[in-house]
Amino acid sequence: RRIIAALAPAELEDQALAGALGRMLEKLGEETGIRTELRADADVPALDTTVQVALLRVAQSALANIRRHAHANQVVLSLQLAGGMVRLDIFDDGIGFDADSWQQAPTHLGDGGFGLRSMRERLRELGGGLDVESTPGTGTGLSAYLPLRP
Repeated sequence: RRIIAALAPAELEDQALAGALGRMLEKLGEETGIRTELRADADVPALDTTVQVALLRVAQSALANIRRHAHANQVVLSLQLAGGMVRLDIFDDGIGFDADSWQQAPTHLGDGGFGLRSMRERLRELGGGLDVESTPGTGTGLSAYLPLRP
């Protein structure tokens, strides 16, 4: 646990995932003009560091993808409890993509990252998962979920 805590991103120094997510959204809005909104349930308990780091990394990757590819005007991020799991949903109103095609794409897409597939694999290692919904022209929704205690 000490090793994981030492590797935790600086954004999580105050152990408040919602605060870190809010700061990330604020920065995205300032730098891109994209409207952002954070919806965080007040009843989300203090989360294990591993869970916080995993969800923060998913948010960072998703927001980087939105910045690079989505041409979005708005991003809504929500953090909530759902049946013993903590759920992070990220929706954008961008150009979308064929959500089925990323599963058949090569593992490394040549753009400097592993993207959705590596997000999903990391979450599965911790007992959770990643759902992706998108079609061209309709925006994208990602839903990352993890047990409260991995």
